[in-house]
Amino acid sequence: MATTYHVRFPDYLDGYEVETEAKGYLVGVTVSAGSRSFELTIYDRARLVQELDDELDSDVSYFAIPNLLVVRSVTRGEISNAIENLAKGNFQELMPNPAG
Repeated sequence: MATTYHVRFPDYLDGYEVETEAKGYLVGVTVSAGSRSFELTIYDRARLVQELDDELDSDVSYFAIPNLLVVRSVTRGEISNAIENLAKGNFQELMPNPAG
C-alpha cells in the first residue's frame, strides 16, 4: 500500500511547462507525507549527463544533490508517476527536510 502524500510543484511552473521540459530540470518540487516533507530536484537523463560532465570537468570535480530524481522527461506526468512509485516504498530512498 502506498503512503498518502501531496505534491506541490513550484508556482513558476504554471505556463512554463514546455520550457521546463526542454531545459530538462526542475527544482523546488515538494512532497509532503505525514509529518515528513521532501524537496526534490528533477533532471532528465540528457540534462543530468550534461551537468555531470560540466561539474566533473570543473575545479569542483564532483556532483552531489540531495533528493535527486531522474525521469524520462521533466513533465508533471512523469514526475507524478515517479513520486507515486516512491510512495509505494514509503519514500525510503529520499532524505526528509530537516524539521523547521
